[in-house]
Amino acid sequence: MIYIILPAYNEEKNLLQIFKKIDVIRNKLYPFKVILIDDCSSDNTQKLVKKKYNYKIIYRRHNPNKGLSITLETGFKLISKIAKKDDIVVTLDSDDTHPVNIIPKMVKKIKLGNDLVIASRFISGSKVNGVTKMRNIMSYGAKILFKIFYPFKNLNDYTCNYRCYNSNLIKEILKDKKFFKNEDFNIAAKILIKIINTKKNLKLKEVPFTLNYQYKIGQSKMNLMRTIFLTLRLIIFKKF
Repeated sequence: MIYIILPAYNEEKNLLQIFKKIDVIRNKLYPFKVILIDDCSSDNTQKLVKKKYNYKIIYRRHNPNKGLSITLETGFKLISKIAKKDDIVVTLDSDDTHPVNIIPKMVKKIKLGNDLVIASRFISGSKVNGVTKMRNIMSYGAKILFKIFYPFKNLNDYTCNYRCYNSNLIKEILKDKKFFKNEDFNIAAKILIKIINTKKNLKLKEVPFTLNYQYKIGQSKMNLMRTIFLTLRLIIFKKF
């Protein structure tokens, strides 16, 4: 079984586009389920999931809002209860910037024996569209720092949340009850560092993709200064 986790906060219009795109590739994914974790959205996200789709959507809602890190934790905990050994977990952003058409390619690499597959912005064949120059500079700066402090062979993108996991990795992360507390948009990097530091003989692959930030409808939910602070804390003090 493939589980696609979508952590969402006021992403109704973007989610609608994602659901349509998943429908296009659904025959390449079966069996799969979408897990939508709604972080107390004030838009019509809740009504959106009541529509009929050609695949199953499992819906959970936070009240009150708890932030991205706890929203991911909610999805991981749900999967840990229902996933069988070697099921596959996909995480991606709910703002329609991550192209879902590469999910089958990522899943295939897991089935070939890899533990983790990352959609990387920093390898040959990747493109980044619609992102400001400053944000690009920050992303590359973070990449360099992470590679210095947490080097791993053929790993270039530490912060992108577009990933495909063997479900066994998820269950290992959840053993640390405080892992997701007091974190935010830095959580993707923290998860990755935890895995590369604890998983013996980790088999990791990156695949190229095109980040289409211009497709995003609405404002970014990321608090830039808080994300910078938490990322530096993770790098300097190794808080994982």
